Amino acid sequence: MSRDVVPARGAAVETVPSADSSVHRDRYLNLLRAIALGRVVLFHVTGWVWLSLLVPAMGLMFGIAGSLMAASLDRHGPSAVLRRLRRLLLPVWVFGVITLAVLAVRWRPQGVGEWAGLVWWILPLRVPPVGGPSWAWVFHIGLWYIVTYLWLVLLSPVLLRVFRRWPWPSIGVATALPIGVHLAGVRAGYFVAAYLSCWLLGFAHHDLLLHRVPWRWYGCLVAGLAVAGGTWVVTAMVAGVAVDLNHIAGGTTLWSMALVAVLLRVRPRLVGRVPLGAVLRVVNARAVTIYLWHIPASLGMFVLLAPVLPYTSVASITVRLAGVCLLTAGAVLLFGWIEDVAARRPPTLLGPRPPGGGRYRHRARHLRAGRRR
Repeated sequence: MSRDVVPARGAAVETVPSADSSVHRDRYLNLLRAIALGRVVLFHVTGWVWLSLLVPAMGLMFGIAGSLMAASLDRHGPSAVLRRLRRLLLPVWVFGVITLAVLAVRWRPQGVGEWAGLVWWILPLRVPPVGGPSWAWVFHIGLWYIVTYLWLVLLSPVLLRVFRRWPWPSIGVATALPIGVHLAGVRAGYFVAAYLSCWLLGFAHHDLLLHRVPWRWYGCLVAGLAVAGGTWVVTAMVAGVAVDLNHIAGGTTLWSMALVAVLLRVRPRLVGRVPLGAVLRVVNARAVTIYLWHIPASLGMFVLLAPVLPYTSVASITVRLAGVCLLTAGAVLLFGWIEDVAARRPPTLLGPRPPGGGRYRHRARHLRAGRRR
């Protein structure tokens, strides 16, 4: 792999990786995002708590998003925020319209406060309301991720400038922030505080700062995070404080940072063919649609199978997982093209196809031909 340009400490300089390393990094981040999203779907279908320990997917998704956001800010400047908002909000608005249409059967907002709360379906700076039906939670339980992502995108121009001025102190403060928020009893903005450090690790990945730390020190830091975070999380779960990694203040941050720091440090070569390459392309092109619609699909399959199969049986889990995949695929076919419109691409059923038989393979052949010349 060719050498990448690493900005000097404190310099707000655009990172300019070589074309070769850019191909590897893009493909690798797409693979990580697909794995994280698959873990989220599997967890919501099975309810297996150990999955969130094995792969803290939300921290990984925020780490990837932070790296891509830094690249977008370097490329487009402040307008990158508007580009990200457009790509996020259009699929959310369609999801919100359909959700409110379904809820209208059982719920009408009462009073000025409830009507005013509907504005969060337009600009989700907080989780929007769904009213009182007992099943309505499936339409907004996963929206905390959308809210957190939106806040981090809006804050990114300032965060990136601060990070590039004081990179490692920034990560240190972000690591301690959720612990301080928890001890102070502050609930507002908890998820932003919990995953800010992973977002900043994404910045560090884009600026190639992670690769400047010698492995022996890097390994010690990662091990410290993993031991502290893992002990915290397991203790909280055993004590019954929480059964979901996302709600263990402090432990969530430390454990997620350990995995994100490892996965963003390594740089495998993934230019050529990889298994399920077409699946990775579709998953990444339709990530928002998959995330929004897989939870309602999970409830639908649960309601359908609950009368005939025990929830924890192998048969129930297998059928539910297959059903959720099929229902989510149906949502991708029906609504996924909105992500193309949001990205200002021609709408297609399964996202844009790489030109020339595959963008990565085409660029890889070009690079190899250039080396031979």
